[in-house]
Amino acid sequence: MATMRNRIHHRTHPRVPRRDPRGAALVLVLVALAIGLMMVATFLDGRRESVPVSARISDAAQARRTADSGLELIFSSILASDDWIDELASGSLDAPFEIADGRCTARVLDAMTNLPPTEGTLRIRIACTADIDGLAMIAEETFDISPLIERPLDIAFGETALLAESQIRLEDDAALLAWTGSSGGPSAPLVVGTLGGDPHDFSVTDAAITAGCEVVMVDARGYEMGEDPAGIRLLPDALPAIAAPAIPLAREGRTEAAVVIDDTPETDIDAPSIRIRAGTRILIEGDRILHSRGDFRIESGATIEVARGTLVIDGDGLVSIKDAEIAVAPTGRLLIRGGRELRIDDGGIGPSEATDRDALTSAGMLPVDVDPKPVNLTGGPGSTIVLEGDAMVTAVVIAPDAKIRVEDDVLLHGRIVADVIEIGGHAVVYAAPDDGSVVGLTSAQGPHRDEEGDLLDVLQTEDRTSDDALETIAEELETPVVSLDESNEDTARRWRRIPREVRRGWRQAGLSRAEIRMKRREWRLAHRRDS
Repeated sequence: MATMRNRIHHRTHPRVPRRDPRGAALVLVLVALAIGLMMVATFLDGRRESVPVSARISDAAQARRTADSGLELIFSSILASDDWIDELASGSLDAPFEIADGRCTARVLDAMTNLPPTEGTLRIRIACTADIDGLAMIAEETFDISPLIERPLDIAFGETALLAESQIRLEDDAALLAWTGSSGGPSAPLVVGTLGGDPHDFSVTDAAITAGCEVVMVDARGYEMGEDPAGIRLLPDALPAIAAPAIPLAREGRTEAAVVIDDTPETDIDAPSIRIRAGTRILIEGDRILHSRGDFRIESGATIEVARGTLVIDGDGLVSIKDAEIAVAPTGRLLIRGGRELRIDDGGIGPSEATDRDALTSAGMLPVDVDPKPVNLTGGPGSTIVLEGDAMVTAVVIAPDAKIRVEDDVLLHGRIVADVIEIGGHAVVYAAPDDGSVVGLTSAQGPHRDEEGDLLDVLQTEDRTSDDALETIAEELETPVVSLDESNEDTARRWRRIPREVRRGWRQAGLSRAEIRMKRREWRLAHRRDS
């Protein structure tokens, strides 16, 4: 039995077919072939679509390079031409032109005003548009340029917004803002600082607002600052002091009795005290000096108009101006001095078009063509100047021996030079930025500095703002010289600008710089004799 069981074995059923692996392999080959064909088709289709995309990318890059080249060409043309302003006006400088495969058009504007450039333009914005096969690219850049007119040298820090002998503090919710136009454009810095030159002497609390300030730092050679730090204007040497405006003396009208004014004074007045009654209306049409050896009070509702000449309001004690209006016409000037204290509460003082807030633009400031220089505020040694209430004052404060406090809701347009400057409350001070329209003593370069960068000796004296000193400096430096309390008319009388066509003729004649300098001197001497 055992032997029979061992011989028995299992056989495969003859009706079950055997599987052939070659069929599955063929299916896989067909699938792989289909996928490969799809990938090839996709690749070829992508190549066909990528040709115009690549072309557009190439055109865009070429258009960008062409726009950059056009911008550089326009700027080079401006630098090479003395008549570029006329060429812009005629359309010849910014007419369309071809570069490589592109067509360029350019636009040149004054970067500060967004208007066509003038002879006094200091910064231009050039925008060049390049078009290649309908694809346009724009290159835009701002350039500083030398104005075609000679910039005056202001030797009394007329380029500064706030300049103190010792300290500047901006507190509470006060604001120091740039007095600029509403057209936008790059903003120049507001120059602030002290004659001591320590940047920490200018302090701003957290709630106060400032915009674009540059703080003066003098004697910078003694510091290892590396590159110029942001917000710091480094000067190699110290700044000279500045004197307060000279106060003319009354030559008549001296009296030992207190004076009450209720009408236009016919002569100068020199009295123990002066009071201008409330509601009084005064019209000044010539030089007039009102000097109080004690206090000087202008009561609420009084109105003074300076149509012509200079009005001097001078008090050895307290000068109090309470809710009064003093308007200065273009042909007038106003000088106010408080020997011990000058206090202006409410009211309006300034040029005729700038004595109330109805004159403000939508930006909340006066138009930039309002000139604050004909109105000067000053104080005696150790005195205090206070602007308070909702007073609106447009003036230049030159009080190097006084402390000034601007507070409450005061709105001040102008500049301040004082011993200590404090701005607090909700007061707003609008100051003109250092846009390069004048060269000042806080400028690191200019005709006022020698090759080593130091101030010239002729500028180191405190009396450099006197008329005789200004004449001497102008002749020695061969440049127009002004003082920050002067109007443009004063500058024009001292300095005769050489007409543009005369200077152009010298250049066209091929004269050297030395020869042109001699011609300039001869021209000015001749025209000074003629005047």
